[in-house]
Amino acid sequence: MVNDDNVSNPSNNFWLWGTWGKRVIKAPFLTQKVPGRIRDVIIGHNFIIALREDGHLVSWGEDKVGCLGLGAEQTNVQEPKKISFPDNFKGKVVDIQYGKHHVLALTSLGKVYAWGDNGSGQLGLNDHQNRYEPVAVEELKPYTVTQILAVDGMSYALTNHGVVYAWGDNKDGCLALEHDKAMVEKPEPMMRMKETQVKKLVVKDCGGLSGRGKTVIAFVELAEPLADKDQIGGFEKPLGGTETAPEKAALSEDAEKDNDIFEGVDLMRRVMDNTQEWWEHILKVRHGSPYNDNPTQVDDLADKKEEDNCTAMQLDSYVGLDTLEKASYELDMLIQSAKDQLTEIRMKKGTKNVKFMLSLFMDDCKLRREKIRRTVAARQLMDYKQSMGHKDGPDILGQGGGTAEAQLNRLTEQLSEKLRKVRNLRTYDLFTRVLQDSLGEVLECRLHAVSLQHELVKAKGGHRADAVLPGIKIIKERWLTLKKFSIYNLYQECTLRGQGLNFGSDDEMLSNLTSKSDAQIDQIIQIHRNDLISRDVLIPPLCYELLTENAELRKMCNTYQLKVLLMKDGKEKPVIPAAQQRASGRAAIGYE
Repeated sequence: MVNDDNVSNPSNNFWLWGTWGKRVIKAPFLTQKVPGRIRDVIIGHNFIIALREDGHLVSWGEDKVGCLGLGAEQTNVQEPKKISFPDNFKGKVVDIQYGKHHVLALTSLGKVYAWGDNGSGQLGLNDHQNRYEPVAVEELKPYTVTQILAVDGMSYALTNHGVVYAWGDNKDGCLALEHDKAMVEKPEPMMRMKETQVKKLVVKDCGGLSGRGKTVIAFVELAEPLADKDQIGGFEKPLGGTETAPEKAALSEDAEKDNDIFEGVDLMRRVMDNTQEWWEHILKVRHGSPYNDNPTQVDDLADKKEEDNCTAMQLDSYVGLDTLEKASYELDMLIQSAKDQLTEIRMKKGTKNVKFMLSLFMDDCKLRREKIRRTVAARQLMDYKQSMGHKDGPDILGQGGGTAEAQLNRLTEQLSEKLRKVRNLRTYDLFTRVLQDSLGEVLECRLHAVSLQHELVKAKGGHRADAVLPGIKIIKERWLTLKKFSIYNLYQECTLRGQGLNFGSDDEMLSNLTSKSDAQIDQIIQIHRNDLISRDVLIPPLCYELLTENAELRKMCNTYQLKVLLMKDGKEKPVIPAAQQRASGRAAIGYE
C-alpha cells in the first residue's frame, strides 16, 4: 500500500463525456488524477472511485452516504485519496461495482466488501446502518465469490460453485427470492436456480415502464472465449505477434509414457486439493452425515462436533426445514462441480485414479443429499400427522361452533385439504412412501367416517340418507387424483412452478415424466387394492375394478404417448421398462 493519503504524479487516466449527474459534458474531458494504470472506475453522482492496476482503490469528489469509503469525516475531497480496508484484509481488489448509492468490492481471494448507503440492507451486513469505510460481508466469508453485481439498491454475488446470493431492496419481489419481504439485510441463496450451476451474471438495460428498467441475466451454459483466429480480422495469431516455431519431433514412446505419468500425478494433486476443499465444506454443512449409533466406529475427523454439541440425529430432528433444503442445494452444487471436473479430464491419460476418487466423492454427496431429502419428507409427514391432533372435530357437547352439519362440512374441507397435501408431498424412499400411504389411508377412513356422520345427521332431520354415498365420494376423490397425474400436468409443475430439472434431452425429460406419472398412479392403485382398509363393503366391487382399470389405461396412455412423441421426431423405438410393458398389457387385455 502507498503510505501517503494524497496521490501524486498523475498519469493520463481516461476521457469522459455525456451526462454525469446534473451535468452534461459535451466535449471529451481527459482525467489526470491517478498515477499509474487504471483497471476500472466507478462514476457516482458527484464522485469517482478508481481501481488501480495494483489492486488499490482511490476516490475523490463528494458523497454524503459513505460511497467515498474514506470515513465519516471525509465526504468531500478534491484530490484522490486511498481507500483503507480493515487490518485483516488480504489479497487485492479485482472488481468494484456501484449500485444506486452503495459500493461492492471483490478481492482476489473471493471475499466481498461493501460500503455506502444501507437503507434497504444492500450492504448485506444484517442491519440498515450506512458504512463510510469498507466492511467485510460476513455472511459470504465461508464461500469463494467469483463475481459481484450491484443494481440500484440490490446486490448479487456468484460463488465458485455456481450459487447466486441476493440481498437488498426486494420491493415487488425484484430479488427473485422465495419470499416477498421488502428488504433483505443479508445474502440469501436464490433457491429457484438450485438445479443449475450459474457461470456468469450480467445486467441489461431493457427500458421498462419508466424507461430505466434493468434485467439481471444468469448464464448457465457459457461459450468459451473466442480463439485468436476468430477475433476481429480473423488472424491466426494476435496482431504484431511472432510466428510460432515449427512443431518439434515427436517424443520417443518411453518419454511419452513418462510424460503421461507426470501429468497424471500433477492432475491427481490438483484434484486432491479441490476435493479436500469440497470435503471441508461438506463438514461445515453437517446435515446429511451418517448417524453414529456404534461408538466403536466413530470417525473423529469426519464427526467433529461444533460448539452446539448436537448429534446428526438432533440436527435432523430440530433444525428448520429451510436449513435442510439449503444444505441439499449446496450438496447439489458440489455434485455439479465434481461432474464438471470429470468432464474436463475425461479425455486425458492417466486419470483412472482421479476419476475413481471423484466418483466416490459424488456418491458420498448423493447419499447425503438423499438422506436430507428423506428427512425433509419424513418431517413434513410428521408435521401433518401432528396437526391432526388439534381439536377440529364436531362439537358433540353443543358448546358452540354452529350446527352439526356445518361443523361436519368444515371438518370435511380440512381433512380433504390435508389429504391433498399428503398425496402431493414428494417422497424419496420406501419408508417415507409407506408412511405417506398409511397417512393417506387414515385420512380417507376419517373422511369416510365423517361422511357417514353427515348421512346420519340428514336421517335424523327427516331427510333421505344414503349409506353408499360416502364410499362413492372416496372413489371420486381417488379418480380426481388420478386425473392430475398426466404428463402435461407434471410438465407444468416442473417448468412453471420453479421445480425445473436438468435433462440431457427432451427424450430424457419425457421418459422421466412418464416414470413419475406411473409411480404416482401405482401409489393410488396400491391403496385402492387394500380390500380390508380402503374398500367399502356396501360399494359394488365393480366400481373399484373400473377405477383400477382406468388407472392401468392411463399408464398405458403415458407409455404410448412417449412412443409417439419420440417416433414423431424420427427417434428409434424407446426401451420401455418391463413393469410398464406389463401394465400396458393388462390394460389392453382387461384387468386380471
